[in-house]
Amino acid sequence: MNTAAGSSAVNLVPVRMGEMAVSRSARDVLSVVGLGSCVAIILIAPEKGAAGLAHVVLPERRMTGGREAPLAKFADTAVTALLDDMRPYRVKAEDCYAVLVGGATMFGHTHSSKLAGVGDRNVEAAREWVHAAGIGIASEEVGGTSGRSVHVAVDGLGVYCRSGVGDPFLMQGSATPLAVKVSPQAADLEPEPFPDDIWTADSVTPTS
Repeated sequence: MNTAAGSSAVNLVPVRMGEMAVSRSARDVLSVVGLGSCVAIILIAPEKGAAGLAHVVLPERRMTGGREAPLAKFADTAVTALLDDMRPYRVKAEDCYAVLVGGATMFGHTHSSKLAGVGDRNVEAAREWVHAAGIGIASEEVGGTSGRSVHVAVDGLGVYCRSGVGDPFLMQGSATPLAVKVSPQAADLEPEPFPDDIWTADSVTPTS
């Protein structure tokens, strides 16, 4: 992930659908371009100088119907997976705060679509599972009908978002970690599942 020793060039790290990336290198910029109904879950550890980003596509892992899929693809597994990957940097949940971006309602997801409302459900699930880890959310740029792009500059730990054709802006962060009280019901979340045939060949492909 790092650039060559002695180089000062920025190292852009694309994070595609279902992928995640973590870094403590000042040269790295974690990047998602074209977020639609997907949600970027971003964890920042301000006192450790580390950041992680997961490109979440769907709310729950069980929606695969038992198929293999990366943990970062689902809100209910992405947060734990990010924290596991940040462990080599001595980062724990209590060292972090979160930023959420995405979850738009895109034109391709009509009311008759099997994925209608997936953006809202991704946002809801992301909030629930971030809070279930005991991590507070510093800021959000979610919902609406416009696609977004987000860049996380590890140097300074700034999260920059662009919505639609607007100008990029710096999202609110925190100089210290943010903690929330963990709900004992967090592990029992049971949102209504999508149809069983969501993964068949003729199903609608999720829009990022």
